[in-house]
Amino acid sequence: MDQVVLWITQKLEPLYFNQEKILTNSMVNNYVKNSIVDPPVKKHYTSKHLAYLIVVCILKRCYTLSEIAGLIDIQAKIPGSNYKAAYDKFSTYFEIYLHEVMRKGNLDSIHSKYHSKEEELLCNVVSSIVLKIYTEYYLLDQ
Repeated sequence: MDQVVLWITQKLEPLYFNQEKILTNSMVNNYVKNSIVDPPVKKHYTSKHLAYLIVVCILKRCYTLSEIAGLIDIQAKIPGSNYKAAYDKFSTYFEIYLHEVMRKGNLDSIHSKYHSKEEELLCNVVSSIVLKIYTEYYLLDQ
């Protein structure tokens, strides 16, 4: 588990500006205990575990664990959805929105046509997170 925590921490470190803990062993255990992340198989973590842990670490900046569990549940109920497609969609929106907000300070130029209520929710969730990241970054200079 230490390797997982270290790897995710290193990947997400650029998004955290205030020395808070990104991920610890006890956090991972808590996410498993609360059924947000599946338990490891024979102490081994898969790409699915990593994807869920990365998303949880990003979402926890703005949302409670119960809200995160609800958002994950909504995504899991989409017909034909799987964790890889969901993670790819989340990552794509996150990268586009983060780039835009860091470049312009807002998301005004992003106009999305949503294919579903779930996609609209995903975009709103990602928007809230990237705006929070931008606000924290901006406040560093103050």
